[in-house]
Amino acid sequence: MSKNKRKKRSKRAVPSSTASLPEGNSSSNVDNKKQRTEKAIGKAETEVKIDTLSFHDAFTTGLAFEQLQSLDGALAAFQRAVECDPNHFDALIHLADVHSAIGQHDAALERYKQASKLKDGKEVASLWFRLGVTYSAMMQQTKATFTYKKALELYEKKLKLQDTKETFLVQLKKDHSVTLAALAESFGELGDLDSAVKVYEDAVLKHPNDANMHYNLANMRLARSENTGNTSFDTEVMKCLERALQLCPETLEFVKDLAEYLEAHDQQPDRVCELKRIAKDLSSLDLE
Repeated sequence: MSKNKRKKRSKRAVPSSTASLPEGNSSSNVDNKKQRTEKAIGKAETEVKIDTLSFHDAFTTGLAFEQLQSLDGALAAFQRAVECDPNHFDALIHLADVHSAIGQHDAALERYKQASKLKDGKEVASLWFRLGVTYSAMMQQTKATFTYKKALELYEKKLKLQDTKETFLVQLKKDHSVTLAALAESFGELGDLDSAVKVYEDAVLKHPNDANMHYNLANMRLARSENTGNTSFDTEVMKCLERALQLCPETLEFVKDLAEYLEAHDQQPDRVCELKRIAKDLSSLDLE
């Protein structure tokens, strides 16, 4: 597996506790005077004069534009909401999310940092995750690792609570695993592959049934070996790939990568043949 191939396959998602916005419909010239939206009832178009709206109306309009996937309108509306109430946590987060979605990372960072200084923001793990993602996008990986660690502390604090509802607990564990992966990626970008491997080693202990964690640990161990010029067979890489495949037996890339790794090191030829047959079957299913 090439380095670029492994980097492309690294798994990351956005914790669900923060609003995520679709890409597209971005523009650097947003008309703050007027935006057009569509009424949910009757689908009749109306003109909304953003700069005359109250906080409540501006925030509600921003949410409506989000649903319509209009980032221009959402940006203008949330800017108006923050103008009306500069210390409203949700408005700041939504505004920062829009800035981030259209690639305005400096503006997003400013708003995320503003939100993090509020009482409501100090204990919100997903906000610190967003800060980390923004720092990563701005190639400030050292700061990203700091904020990811802060997010992990907050997630782990919540995981220890006894009264957490089961449905929320499942999502919380998912968000925690995503943040661990992001932290490992940042260490990888810094060239600190030992720390990246250590994060994933800890991650598979905390999330033993997360196939992507095992897969990413295998890839990070391979990256570290390549970096040091060590091309020898790594039993731990094989174990990680096998565990990932055991957890998700129909994931084609897991099957192919394990077969490729074993074959490259002249290991278990019968297993390689079996994996190739499985890969062929899975590929044929994809074509149907």
